[in-house]
Amino acid sequence: MKTYLIILCALLLTACGGKQETEEQIRPVFYQVVGKGSVNEVRSFAGISQASKQAKLSFRVGGNIEAIAVELGDSVKKGQVIARLDSTDYHINYSKAVMSQKNAQVQLIAARSAYQRIENLYVGNNASLSDYERAKAQYESAVAMASTADAQVRAAKNQLDYTILLAPYDGSITAIMAGENEMTGAGHPVVAFSSTNHMEVRTAVPENVIGQVKSGQGVTVSFGTLADRVFNGTVSEVGTGTGMASTYPVIVRLSEPTDQLLPGMTGTVHIPLDTQTNSKRTVIIPTDAVSHSDDKDFVYLARKDAASDGYMVARQDVITGELTPDGYGILEGLSTGDIVITAGLSALYEGRKVKLIDDNE
Repeated sequence: MKTYLIILCALLLTACGGKQETEEQIRPVFYQVVGKGSVNEVRSFAGISQASKQAKLSFRVGGNIEAIAVELGDSVKKGQVIARLDSTDYHINYSKAVMSQKNAQVQLIAARSAYQRIENLYVGNNASLSDYERAKAQYESAVAMASTADAQVRAAKNQLDYTILLAPYDGSITAIMAGENEMTGAGHPVVAFSSTNHMEVRTAVPENVIGQVKSGQGVTVSFGTLADRVFNGTVSEVGTGTGMASTYPVIVRLSEPTDQLLPGMTGTVHIPLDTQTNSKRTVIIPTDAVSHSDDKDFVYLARKDAASDGYMVARQDVITGELTPDGYGILEGLSTGDIVITAGLSALYEGRKVKLIDDNE
Protein backbone atom coordinates (compact mmCIF):
# COMPACT_ATOMS: atom_id res chain seq x y z
CA MET A 1 0.00 0.00 0.00
CA LYS A 2 2.84 2.40 0.94
CA THR A 3 4.56 1.63 -2.36
CA TYR A 4 1.33 2.44 -4.24
CA LEU A 5 1.01 5.82 -2.53
CA ILE A 6 4.59 6.72 -3.37
CA ILE A 7 4.05 5.90 -7.05
CA LEU A 8 0.78 7.87 -7.10
CA CYS A 9 2.43 10.95 -5.59
CA ALA A 10 5.25 10.74 -8.11
CA LEU A 11 2.78 10.62 -10.99
CA LEU A 12 0.88 13.65 -9.64
CA LEU A 13 4.10 15.65 -9.27
CA THR A 14 5.11 14.71 -12.79
CA ALA A 15 1.76 15.85 -14.15
CA CYS A 16 1.98 19.17 -12.29
CA GLY A 17 5.52 19.71 -13.50
CA GLY A 18 4.49 19.00 -17.09
CA LYS A 19 1.68 21.54 -16.83
CA GLN A 20 4.07 24.16 -15.42
CA GLU A 21 6.56 23.44 -18.20
CA THR A 22 3.82 23.84 -20.84
CA GLU A 23 2.85 27.23 -19.44
CA GLU A 24 6.47 28.38 -19.52
CA GLN A 25 6.62 27.71 -23.27
CA ILE A 26 4.47 30.83 -23.98
CA ARG A 27 7.25 33.27 -24.82
CA PRO A 28 6.76 37.05 -24.87
CA VAL A 29 7.92 38.69 -28.11
CA PHE A 30 8.00 42.14 -29.68
CA TYR A 31 6.32 42.53 -33.05
CA GLN A 32 5.52 44.76 -36.02
CA VAL A 33 2.32 44.65 -38.04
CA VAL A 34 2.87 44.97 -41.77
CA GLY A 35 0.66 47.72 -43.12
CA LYS A 36 0.52 50.79 -45.32
CA GLY A 37 2.55 52.72 -42.82
CA SER A 38 5.46 50.31 -43.09
CA VAL A 39 5.60 50.36 -46.87
CA ASN A 40 8.55 52.60 -47.50
CA GLU A 41 12.00 52.55 -48.95
CA VAL A 42 14.67 55.15 -48.49
CA ARG A 43 17.65 54.97 -50.82
CA SER A 44 20.89 56.78 -50.11
CA PHE A 45 23.25 58.28 -52.69
CA ALA A 46 26.55 60.08 -52.39
CA GLY A 47 26.49 63.77 -53.28
CA ILE A 48 28.61 66.90 -53.39
CA SER A 49 27.48 70.26 -52.02
CA GLN A 50 27.58 73.24 -54.31
CA ALA A 51 26.30 76.78 -54.34
CA SER A 52 22.89 77.23 -55.93
CA LYS A 53 24.33 80.16 -57.90
CA GLN A 54 27.80 79.93 -59.41
CA ALA A 55 29.52 82.18 -61.91
CA LYS A 56 32.89 83.03 -63.38
CA LEU A 57 32.99 86.80 -63.28
CA SER A 58 34.75 88.74 -66.02
CA PHE A 59 35.04 92.29 -67.30
CA ARG A 60 32.87 93.32 -70.23
CA VAL A 61 35.78 95.30 -71.65
CA GLY A 62 39.47 94.56 -71.95
CA GLY A 63 42.42 96.27 -70.36
CA ASN A 64 45.11 96.14 -67.72
CA ILE A 65 43.97 94.93 -64.28
CA GLU A 66 44.72 97.79 -61.92
CA ALA A 67 43.54 96.14 -58.70
CA ILE A 68 41.87 93.00 -57.37
CA ALA A 69 40.00 94.02 -54.24
CA VAL A 70 39.22 90.55 -52.84
CA GLU A 71 41.05 87.48 -51.66
CA LEU A 72 40.23 83.80 -51.94
CA GLY A 73 37.39 82.86 -49.58
CA ASP A 74 36.23 86.42 -48.98
CA SER A 75 32.52 86.97 -48.40
CA VAL A 76 31.16 89.89 -50.41
CA LYS A 77 27.89 91.74 -50.65
CA LYS A 78 25.91 92.56 -53.77
CA GLY A 79 27.45 95.59 -55.51
CA GLN A 80 30.81 95.31 -53.75
CA VAL A 81 33.88 96.03 -55.89
CA ILE A 82 35.80 92.89 -56.84
CA ALA A 83 38.36 94.26 -59.33
CA ARG A 84 39.22 97.34 -61.40
CA LEU A 85 40.82 97.96 -64.78
CA ASP A 86 43.04 100.90 -65.66
CA SER A 87 40.33 103.26 -66.87
CA THR A 88 42.50 106.05 -68.32
CA ASP A 89 41.67 105.36 -71.97
CA TYR A 90 37.98 104.88 -71.16
CA HIS A 91 37.89 108.23 -69.35
CA ILE A 92 39.41 109.89 -72.44
CA ASN A 93 36.85 108.26 -74.72
CA TYR A 94 34.05 109.36 -72.42
CA SER A 95 35.34 112.94 -72.35
CA LYS A 96 35.53 112.98 -76.16
CA ALA A 97 31.98 111.68 -76.39
CA VAL A 98 30.74 114.37 -74.00
CA MET A 99 32.51 117.06 -76.07
CA SER A 100 30.96 115.74 -79.28
CA GLN A 101 27.58 115.74 -77.57
CA LYS A 102 27.97 119.40 -76.64
CA ASN A 103 28.99 120.32 -80.20
CA ALA A 104 26.01 118.43 -81.56
CA GLN A 105 23.70 120.30 -79.19
CA VAL A 106 25.13 123.66 -80.37
CA GLN A 107 24.62 122.66 -84.01
CA LEU A 108 21.11 121.47 -83.21
CA ILE A 109 20.18 124.78 -81.58
CA ALA A 110 21.54 126.71 -84.58
CA ALA A 111 19.79 124.46 -87.11
CA ARG A 112 16.49 124.69 -85.22
CA SER A 113 16.71 128.49 -85.11
CA ALA A 114 17.50 128.71 -88.83
CA TYR A 115 14.70 126.34 -89.71
CA GLN A 116 12.13 128.25 -87.67
CA ARG A 117 13.23 131.56 -89.27
CA ILE A 118 13.04 130.19 -92.85
CA GLU A 119 9.72 128.53 -92.07
CA ASN A 120 8.21 131.85 -90.98
CA LEU A 121 9.57 133.56 -94.10
CA TYR A 122 8.23 130.79 -96.31
CA VAL A 123 4.76 131.12 -94.79
CA GLY A 124 4.86 134.84 -95.60
CA ASN A 125 6.07 134.14 -99.16
CA ASN A 126 9.39 135.74 -98.36
CA ALA A 127 11.46 132.57 -98.85
CA SER A 128 11.59 130.07 -101.65
CA LEU A 129 10.55 126.43 -101.34
CA SER A 130 14.14 125.29 -101.91
CA ASP A 131 15.36 127.48 -99.03
CA TYR A 132 12.68 126.03 -96.78
CA GLU A 133 13.47 122.42 -97.72
CA ARG A 134 17.20 123.04 -97.28
CA ALA A 135 16.70 124.46 -93.78
CA LYS A 136 14.39 121.63 -92.87
CA ALA A 137 16.91 118.99 -94.04
CA GLN A 138 19.72 120.67 -92.09
CA TYR A 139 17.57 120.70 -88.95
CA GLU A 140 16.64 117.02 -89.29
CA SER A 141 20.32 116.17 -89.83
CA ALA A 142 21.23 118.10 -86.68
CA VAL A 143 18.56 116.20 -84.71
CA ALA A 144 20.00 112.88 -85.90
CA MET A 145 23.56 113.95 -85.09
CA ALA A 146 22.51 115.03 -81.57
CA SER A 147 20.75 111.71 -81.03
CA THR A 148 23.86 109.83 -82.18
CA ALA A 149 26.04 111.92 -79.88
CA ASP A 150 23.76 111.11 -76.93
CA ALA A 151 24.04 107.39 -77.72
CA GLN A 152 27.82 107.65 -77.96
CA VAL A 153 27.96 109.28 -74.53
CA ARG A 154 25.85 106.51 -73.04
CA ALA A 155 28.06 103.87 -74.67
CA ALA A 156 31.25 105.55 -73.48
CA LYS A 157 29.82 105.83 -69.95
CA ASN A 158 28.94 102.14 -70.00
CA GLN A 159 32.44 101.26 -71.18
CA LEU A 160 33.86 103.33 -68.34
CA ASP A 161 31.56 101.66 -65.80
CA TYR A 162 32.55 98.24 -67.12
CA THR A 163 36.11 98.82 -65.90
CA ILE A 164 34.80 98.10 -62.39
CA LEU A 165 33.80 94.48 -61.65
CA LEU A 166 31.00 94.25 -59.06
CA ALA A 167 29.50 91.32 -57.15
CA PRO A 168 26.13 90.42 -58.76
CA TYR A 169 24.72 89.07 -55.47
CA ASP A 170 25.83 88.13 -51.96
CA GLY A 171 28.38 85.35 -52.09
CA SER A 172 31.97 84.29 -51.67
CA ILE A 173 35.10 84.14 -53.81
CA THR A 174 35.91 80.52 -54.64
CA ALA A 175 38.81 81.11 -57.05
CA ILE A 176 40.97 83.95 -58.40
CA MET A 177 42.06 83.40 -61.98
CA ALA A 178 43.87 86.65 -62.81
CA GLY A 179 46.33 88.97 -61.13
CA GLU A 180 47.03 92.66 -60.85
CA ASN A 181 48.91 94.29 -63.76
CA GLU A 182 47.83 91.50 -66.10
CA MET A 183 46.11 92.21 -69.39
CA THR A 184 42.67 90.70 -69.70
CA GLY A 185 40.12 90.61 -72.47
CA ALA A 186 36.38 91.00 -72.39
CA GLY A 187 34.82 87.78 -71.12
CA HIS A 188 38.03 86.31 -69.69
CA PRO A 189 37.31 84.96 -66.16
CA VAL A 190 38.86 86.94 -63.32
CA VAL A 191 37.29 85.27 -60.27
CA ALA A 192 34.93 82.38 -59.55
CA PHE A 193 32.00 83.45 -57.44
CA SER A 194 29.24 81.52 -55.68
CA SER A 195 26.17 82.39 -53.65
CA THR A 196 26.29 81.58 -49.95
CA ASN A 197 22.61 82.21 -49.24
CA HIS A 198 21.42 78.87 -50.60
CA MET A 199 23.23 75.59 -51.06
CA GLU A 200 22.34 72.54 -53.07
CA VAL A 201 23.65 69.01 -53.39
CA ARG A 202 24.32 67.23 -56.67
CA THR A 203 23.95 63.46 -56.71
CA ALA A 204 23.60 60.68 -59.29
CA VAL A 205 20.71 58.20 -59.28
CA PRO A 206 20.79 54.87 -61.19
CA GLU A 207 18.41 54.15 -64.01
CA ASN A 208 16.36 51.58 -62.05
CA VAL A 209 15.43 54.23 -59.47
CA ILE A 210 15.31 57.54 -61.38
CA GLY A 211 11.68 56.99 -62.41
CA GLN A 212 10.64 57.12 -58.75
CA VAL A 213 12.38 60.43 -58.02
CA LYS A 214 10.11 63.41 -58.59
CA SER A 215 10.88 67.11 -58.74
CA GLY A 216 9.54 68.82 -55.64
CA GLN A 217 9.68 65.81 -53.32
CA GLY A 218 11.24 66.18 -49.89
CA VAL A 219 14.54 64.51 -49.00
CA THR A 220 17.13 64.69 -46.23
CA VAL A 221 20.88 65.21 -46.55
CA SER A 222 23.63 64.38 -44.06
CA PHE A 223 27.33 65.23 -44.07
CA GLY A 224 30.11 63.32 -42.34
CA THR A 225 31.81 66.53 -41.28
CA LEU A 226 28.55 67.81 -39.75
CA ALA A 227 27.47 64.68 -37.93
CA ASP A 228 25.07 66.54 -35.65
CA ARG A 229 23.06 68.06 -38.50
CA VAL A 230 20.49 66.62 -40.88
CA PHE A 231 19.39 69.05 -43.59
CA ASN A 232 15.95 69.06 -45.16
CA GLY A 233 15.84 69.60 -48.89
CA THR A 234 13.72 69.46 -52.01
CA VAL A 235 14.50 67.85 -55.34
CA SER A 236 14.79 70.86 -57.66
CA GLU A 237 16.03 69.17 -60.83
CA VAL A 238 15.88 65.65 -62.22
CA GLY A 239 18.19 65.21 -65.19
CA THR A 240 17.21 63.35 -68.33
CA GLY A 241 20.72 62.77 -69.67
CA THR A 242 22.84 59.82 -68.59
CA GLY A 243 26.56 59.20 -68.52
CA MET A 244 28.68 56.11 -69.02
CA ALA A 245 27.66 54.72 -65.61
CA SER A 246 23.91 54.80 -66.47
CA THR A 247 23.16 57.33 -63.75
CA TYR A 248 21.10 60.49 -63.91
CA PRO A 249 21.95 63.80 -62.21
CA VAL A 250 19.63 64.99 -59.46
CA ILE A 251 19.90 68.39 -57.78
CA VAL A 252 18.62 68.86 -54.22
CA ARG A 253 17.99 72.39 -52.95
CA LEU A 254 18.58 72.67 -49.20
CA SER A 255 15.82 74.42 -47.29
CA GLU A 256 17.85 76.31 -44.71
CA PRO A 257 21.09 78.28 -45.13
CA THR A 258 24.08 77.56 -42.90
CA ASP A 259 27.55 78.96 -42.50
CA GLN A 260 28.89 75.50 -41.65
CA LEU A 261 28.24 74.01 -45.08
CA LEU A 262 30.70 74.89 -47.81
CA PRO A 263 30.83 74.02 -51.53
CA GLY A 264 32.61 70.75 -52.25
CA MET A 265 31.65 68.89 -49.06
CA THR A 266 30.78 65.20 -49.47
CA GLY A 267 27.37 64.17 -48.18
CA THR A 268 24.66 61.54 -48.46
CA VAL A 269 21.25 62.22 -49.97
CA HIS A 270 18.44 60.10 -48.51
CA ILE A 271 15.58 59.86 -51.01
CA PRO A 272 12.27 58.15 -50.12
CA LEU A 273 11.16 56.28 -53.20
CA ASP A 274 7.73 56.79 -54.68
CA THR A 275 6.30 53.41 -53.68
CA GLN A 276 3.03 54.10 -55.50
CA THR A 277 4.90 53.62 -58.78
CA ASN A 278 7.21 50.91 -57.48
CA SER A 279 6.20 47.51 -58.84
CA LYS A 280 7.87 45.82 -55.86
CA ARG A 281 6.46 47.49 -52.75
CA THR A 282 9.08 47.28 -50.06
CA VAL A 283 8.41 46.56 -46.41
CA ILE A 284 11.08 47.77 -43.99
CA ILE A 285 11.55 45.60 -40.89
CA PRO A 286 14.27 45.65 -38.22
CA THR A 287 17.50 43.87 -39.06
CA ASP A 288 17.19 41.55 -36.04
CA ALA A 289 13.86 40.26 -37.33
CA VAL A 290 15.50 38.55 -40.32
CA SER A 291 17.11 35.14 -39.82
CA HIS A 292 19.24 33.10 -42.21
CA SER A 293 19.35 29.35 -42.79
CA ASP A 294 20.40 27.17 -45.73
CA ASP A 295 21.08 30.23 -47.90
CA LYS A 296 17.56 31.45 -47.28
CA ASP A 297 16.26 34.49 -45.45
CA PHE A 298 13.18 34.09 -43.29
CA VAL A 299 11.20 35.76 -40.55
CA TYR A 300 8.98 34.46 -37.78
CA LEU A 301 5.33 35.43 -37.93
CA ALA A 302 2.84 35.32 -35.07
CA ARG A 303 -0.40 33.74 -36.26
CA LYS A 304 -3.63 33.17 -34.41
CA ASP A 305 -3.83 29.77 -32.74
CA ALA A 306 -7.18 28.25 -33.65
CA ALA A 307 -7.17 26.15 -30.48
CA SER A 308 -6.70 29.12 -28.15
CA ASP A 309 -6.85 32.87 -27.96
CA GLY A 310 -3.08 33.14 -28.28
CA TYR A 311 -0.54 33.13 -31.08
CA MET A 312 1.76 30.53 -32.57
CA VAL A 313 5.05 30.95 -34.41
CA ALA A 314 5.14 30.34 -38.17
CA ARG A 315 8.28 30.56 -40.27
CA GLN A 316 7.98 32.63 -43.46
CA ASP A 317 10.64 32.72 -46.18
CA VAL A 318 11.27 36.18 -47.60
CA ILE A 319 13.32 37.87 -50.30
CA THR A 320 15.35 40.72 -48.86
CA GLY A 321 16.29 43.88 -50.67
CA GLU A 322 18.63 46.66 -49.69
CA LEU A 323 19.83 47.11 -46.12
CA THR A 324 18.67 50.60 -45.11
CA PRO A 325 19.33 52.59 -41.93
CA ASP A 326 15.90 51.41 -40.67
CA GLY A 327 16.40 47.73 -41.45
CA TYR A 328 16.04 45.24 -44.29
CA GLY A 329 13.78 45.95 -47.21
CA ILE A 330 11.56 42.92 -47.82
CA LEU A 331 10.66 42.58 -51.48
CA GLU A 332 8.56 39.40 -51.30
CA GLY A 333 7.07 37.13 -48.67
CA LEU A 334 5.08 39.52 -46.49
CA SER A 335 1.55 40.84 -46.83
CA THR A 336 -0.44 43.62 -45.20
CA GLY A 337 -1.59 42.48 -41.77
CA ASP A 338 1.22 40.00 -41.16
CA ILE A 339 2.58 40.13 -37.61
CA VAL A 340 6.38 40.00 -37.78
CA ILE A 341 8.19 39.06 -34.57
CA THR A 342 10.98 41.59 -34.20
CA ALA A 343 12.61 40.60 -30.91
CA GLY A 344 12.88 37.56 -28.64
CA LEU A 345 13.73 35.25 -31.57
CA SER A 346 16.50 33.25 -29.89
CA ALA A 347 14.23 30.49 -28.59
CA LEU A 348 11.58 30.49 -31.32
CA TYR A 349 10.60 27.56 -33.47
CA GLU A 350 7.68 26.56 -35.67
CA GLY A 351 4.52 26.11 -33.63
CA ARG A 352 5.74 27.65 -30.38
CA LYS A 353 3.17 29.70 -28.51
CA VAL A 354 4.00 33.35 -28.00
CA LYS A 355 2.56 36.39 -26.31
CA LEU A 356 2.67 39.70 -28.16
CA ILE A 357 3.96 42.69 -26.22
CA ASP A 358 4.39 46.30 -27.30
CA ASP A 359 7.73 48.10 -27.21
CA ASN A 360 6.56 50.25 -24.30
CA GLU A 361 5.52 47.35 -22.08
